[in-house]
Amino acid sequence: MNIKELASRLEIEEKECREFLFLFQKTATLELSNLERALKMKEVSVVERLAHSIKGAAGILGLTEIQDAAKKIERSLGLNQLDEIQSELLLIKKTLEAVTLALNKKFKDA
Repeated sequence: MNIKELASRLEIEEKECREFLFLFQKTATLELSNLERALKMKEVSVVERLAHSIKGAAGILGLTEIQDAAKKIERSLGLNQLDEIQSELLLIKKTLEAVTLALNKKFKDA
């Protein structure tokens, strides 16, 4: 994750970029938890909305692994393949954990 390149692409300062990334991490973690809960309750429209939100935010920030996994969740919902979603949820979780670790390591002194 190159903060400088991302900040340049978004046309913002690096400090703002860092804040956006931390906000994404916090928001996506909450949305992912809510998505899992909605999936257990078979609330497809809620799952779809949350997956779309995660996909969009990840795309803006260039987090393509998360974006692609969320897109696959949307596709699986459209095909009514709810069982296919678990592997994508796991991928989002692992990638989000990696992003969190990278952010904490990079900015622990900031």
